[in-house]
Amino acid sequence: MVAAAGFSSRMGRFKPLLPWRNGTVIEAVAAGLAAGGASPVNVVTGHRGEEIAERLTPGDAVAISNPDYRKNEMLRSYQVGIDALLRDGRPVQGALLALGDQPHIPAGVIRQIIDRALAVPEAVVVPSFMRRRGHPVYLPWRFFPNLVNLESGRSLRDLLEEFDEEIVYEVVESDCVRRDMDVPAEYEFLRSEYEWAE
Repeated sequence: MVAAAGFSSRMGRFKPLLPWRNGTVIEAVAAGLAAGGASPVNVVTGHRGEEIAERLTPGDAVAISNPDYRKNEMLRSYQVGIDALLRDGRPVQGALLALGDQPHIPAGVIRQIIDRALAVPEAVVVPSFMRRRGHPVYLPWRFFPNLVNLESGRSLRDLLEEFDEEIVYEVVESDCVRRDMDVPAEYEFLRSEYEWAE
């Protein structure tokens, strides 16, 4: 599940549609998750949602609209995404909560997190580099109500702190899980370091 409903105000340009490889940032995020074994890949949209939806590959990813996107709260996007998973009716073990501005995370890292989640299906799985948390975070289904019931103004970080003893850390060999792109300099750095890396 990808949170991609915001305005990208700090970037000054709309992050999901920025160039990345031969497509856009959001295409790379969705493709990386799918290649790593995440299914379904739900992209929660808001601002310019129709444009994002047009960029998603049918069968690999689907856009879900967050009607409250103007509040600019990532938590609400995750809540909308979880609600869509529950309404879908298919059995769900958990959800991988990803950021819409991490097109650089290799499919191998996604696969590593998912493999750990399959091994410890009741635990929250958080990727870690140099003892620091990163994304995407795997949340087992038993914590869905806790996330959905978080009140406005709180965040996924609050949930992780509340259930710290339930977290299993998956150590990765790159700081890719720690990096995202909020400002132009970060976007340019990620392009220079990761855009064409495997």
